[in-house]
Amino acid sequence: MHFSRLALSGLLAGAPLLVQAQAAAAAAPRFYVGLAAYSSYYQPLGNQNFGGFQLPAQLTAGYQWRPRLAVQVGVAYSHFSNPYSYRGYYYPTPAGSEQRYYQRSGRATTSSTSVGVLGRYTLTKQPAHRLQFDLLGGFTLEHGRYRDRGTTTDSTQAGSFDNQHSTNSLLFSFGPSVRYRLGSAFELFTDYTFNVRLATSEAYQPERVTTAGSLGLRYRFGAK
Repeated sequence: MHFSRLALSGLLAGAPLLVQAQAAAAAAPRFYVGLAAYSSYYQPLGNQNFGGFQLPAQLTAGYQWRPRLAVQVGVAYSHFSNPYSYRGYYYPTPAGSEQRYYQRSGRATTSSTSVGVLGRYTLTKQPAHRLQFDLLGGFTLEHGRYRDRGTTTDSTQAGSFDNQHSTNSLLFSFGPSVRYRLGSAFELFTDYTFNVRLATSEAYQPERVTTAGSLGLRYRFGAK
């Protein structure tokens, strides 16, 4: 009887500590989102061939599965549109025919979407450190769409054109990531991945191994 009372007293005394530990575990932030500037072989950052500046953006949502293991989905998008117009002369076949004048004007539009599903494993063993190093690994789907439409006129006739096509590529992605905690909820991060092409619908074969990088800010829900 004495032992039973002692055990019961110990359980009652330790119950508040157990409840506090469970509450702390439940309160640990698990979901996070991030917004970053993005650049890759499929979505280059900077000046484009036809003029203008392209700035791809990436939105990331993740879930902290375990203290050192997370799963995240990232979607990067870019859109570039450029009007053009040029004119000149040409000689139709057969050779020796009269020289003809032509003019072509239109708009070329390119849009690209990248969807990556990656696991993130934290290499740093001390979660309290502000600076954290991670290893990323998973798969990325690249979708691109190109459209060129406008009008063309020569010495004898006028007409319109609308050329468009889309492509898809599946990549295996892996690489390092660095995070720096700015506070309880925000952290600055940069990801860098190597991407190995597994399959593509491209008529020509793009680069087998490419790279991608992002730099942005991440927010953890529930952090205090």
